[in-house]
Amino acid sequence: MLIDIQMMRGEVPRLKDHLLPNEAATLASDCEFERGVIAPMLDNRFALDLPYSAKRLHKYDGAWLLWSDARVSAIDSPLSQDEWQRVYFTGDGKPKVTAQDIAIDGSGFGPAASYDLGVPRPALPPTVTDVDGSTGDSPPDGEPAMIDDEDRVYIQTYVTRFGEESAPGDPSNSVLIERPGSTVTVQLSQPSTNTHNITHTRLYRSVTAAGVGEYMLVAELPIATSEYQDTEKELNSAVVETWDYDAPPENMQGLCTMANGICAGFAGNEVMFSAAYLPYAWPTSYRLTTEHDIQAIVPVGTSLVVATKGIPFVFSGVTPDAMTAAKLDVEQSCVSAESLVVVAGMAMYASPDGLVVVSSDGAAIATEEIIDRKQWQAMKPETIKAVAVEGWYVAQSEVGGFIYDPLSKSFTRISELWDASYVDLAQDALMIVRGSELQEWRAGSNSKPMTWRSKSFALPVGASLSAGRVIADNYQALTVTVFADNQPVLSLSPGSVTDRPFRLPPVRASRWQIEVAGRASVERIMLASSVEELL
Repeated sequence: MLIDIQMMRGEVPRLKDHLLPNEAATLASDCEFERGVIAPMLDNRFALDLPYSAKRLHKYDGAWLLWSDARVSAIDSPLSQDEWQRVYFTGDGKPKVTAQDIAIDGSGFGPAASYDLGVPRPALPPTVTDVDGSTGDSPPDGEPAMIDDEDRVYIQTYVTRFGEESAPGDPSNSVLIERPGSTVTVQLSQPSTNTHNITHTRLYRSVTAAGVGEYMLVAELPIATSEYQDTEKELNSAVVETWDYDAPPENMQGLCTMANGICAGFAGNEVMFSAAYLPYAWPTSYRLTTEHDIQAIVPVGTSLVVATKGIPFVFSGVTPDAMTAAKLDVEQSCVSAESLVVVAGMAMYASPDGLVVVSSDGAAIATEEIIDRKQWQAMKPETIKAVAVEGWYVAQSEVGGFIYDPLSKSFTRISELWDASYVDLAQDALMIVRGSELQEWRAGSNSKPMTWRSKSFALPVGASLSAGRVIADNYQALTVTVFADNQPVLSLSPGSVTDRPFRLPPVRASRWQIEVAGRASVERIMLASSVEELL
């Protein structure tokens, strides 16, 4: 009679202990199974002391941006070779943007300063205060007066130092220009407060040619300019193109970037999209709604997965003005905004019944086969915050942490918790915040103590096993415990285990388990009715 475990994996909590596959565990803590055997996780590597225990962080040009609010979402500029190296973020009051010359303070952390995101349109229209016809063209001597009257209208926009231009404000009253080239004095509208980095204003005027009306640029002026005299007879300049470039709403959250350069955010039950590659321009026409209030959003390619307090949605489209909404066929709400992450091209979030996965095939409860609702609720899913690492869903809640592997469909418990995390793709590393320390997860040189307990092997009533054997790489750091009918009958401390078989006490039982713990990797576990079977 031989129990031979040659491959190991994590837990499958839904099944009774004796119904588990031979390789599954009833307890797997701080161990990994990348090579099919049990290996303890490595400890963390210290990276940096932080000024405080941040709840959100973002790597920025070798430095770090830190926030005390976990609801912050930060993205790098989607523009190619952005000379300002801008970072956009929501969740810290109004949506904001920072840049290379203001982001980092003398301590090497930030954001030291930022501007409100977007460019508001002028609150008041420009005002024409005078038309001096004496400067205009006069008809030649002896000729009748020219009939060349022009009804002219002016509009105005604001411009930031980044070159971002607002939507135009309201137009001025129409004025009659009887002589081309007349000097027109225009009173300009100025912002009452300037939290958006506005440095200039652009003045446009109406031009009609071939029956088509446009507004063409007259001048770009410093924002402090209060008055401008327009003496231009004819214009051959740029036309206004920012008619719908609205600033984002002040309560927009969840900022992220889709694969086609479109940024997305949300507020309430409204999903909003920016103009492509223009994270400051958020046309109101690029907004769609969901049936329930939104918890979190995440991009998957050119689609946007929207997890709500009710039914999830997927928004798809190549351009922001052509987005379409699809309501998914799984009635599972998102109970924790911080639980939504992308794992191997699939969006996953915590629902009341388990982890929901959203992929190109639709949506389903990924953990339904391995954990039931009662067990899942015991994990307090409403407190889960997660991160995607190496194709794993790594989560933690008020009652502990776990790793869910979508490929093997198993759980592994982790004892370590942290305050914030950031996946550094350039270094292929998960950076975590613990207290006021920044650490690299599983990058240390020492192993953590792990525990792995096998399934309960059901044998004939009164069966007796007399020997066991464990193949490991370090017997000086390994503890072995054998259980019979749920009671420990043998415990071998570090150093007393070798690569040779060991004897079991004369016990008869119908359920047998073995547990290995410590800092060693374990390749094979065996229990048998005789020593000869183990050689």
